[in-house]
Amino acid sequence: MESNLSGLVPAAGLVPALPPAVTLGLTAAYTTLYALLFFSVYAQLWLVLLYGHKRLSYQTVFLALCLLWAALRTTLFSFYFRDTPRANHLGPLPFWLLYCCPVCLQFFTLTLMNLYFAQVVFKAKAKRRPEMSRGLQTW
Repeated sequence: MESNLSGLVPAAGLVPALPPAVTLGLTAAYTTLYALLFFSVYAQLWLVLLYGHKRLSYQTVFLALCLLWAALRTTLFSFYFRDTPRANHLGPLPFWLLYCCPVCLQFFTLTLMNLYFAQVVFKAKAKRRPEMSRGLQTW
C-alpha cells in the first residue's frame, strides 16, 4: 500500500505567517486587554456587592461569566510568553480549560443575553396587551 502523503511539502519549508516580533506584540496586547477586562469586571462585581444590588440577577451572572472568560483568556495568553510550544501541546484538562471552556462560556453568555432580551420583549408586550399574560405566572 502506498501512502497518499508522499506528494506533500515537508514541514521544514513552512515559515510563520507573522514575524516573531509581531506575534510577541499581539500576545502582549491581547494579554493586556484581557487583564484590563478582568479587573474591570472584578470591580463591577465588587460594586454590586458593596451597593447591595440583587446578587442573583442577569447582570451578576453575566459579569461572573465574563470574569471567568477573561481569567481563562488571560491565563492562556500569558502561557505564550513563557513557552509557546508547551502552550500549544497541553494535557487534556488544561487544553479543555484554556481552549474549549471559553467558547462554552461565550455560548452561555449569548444564551443569557437572548433570554434577557426575550423577557424584556415579553414584558413590553404584556404591558401593551394585558390579555396576553392572563394565566401566566410572573417570576
